[in-house]
Amino acid sequence: MGLHRTGTRLGAARLALALALALGSAGAAAHHGWSWAEGEQTELRGTIREVYVGPPHPTLRVEATDGRIWTVELGNPRLTANSGFTTESARAGEAVTALGNRSRNPEERRLKAVRITVRDRTYDIYPDRTRGS
Repeated sequence: MGLHRTGTRLGAARLALALALALGSAGAAAHHGWSWAEGEQTELRGTIREVYVGPPHPTLRVEATDGRIWTVELGNPRLTANSGFTTESARAGEAVTALGNRSRNPEERRLKAVRITVRDRTYDIYPDRTRGS
């Protein structure tokens, strides 16, 4: 019985480690840095369909005026909160304007926002990256 429990614990530990490594590396590749984004900034206007405020990055799912759904990434949770954006700042169904850098992959509808405007309030997520201000 002792061997069985040790084997189970060892197996569970290995599984937990494998999951942590897989999730950690996928998250790091997908969310950190700006190398995945174009240098030119784009303005996206649309309607918020979903708001998520949490790690690794708060995001908005936005239906653009052409009907396509975009993922708009904000900064990390602390940076986003420092801009004044909270869970109460935006709701599904509200209009949004996002200024940011879109994915270099033309098939991917993803934008890293440097500034968003909701309810006539502007949130400068990355004020030092905002061009044309």
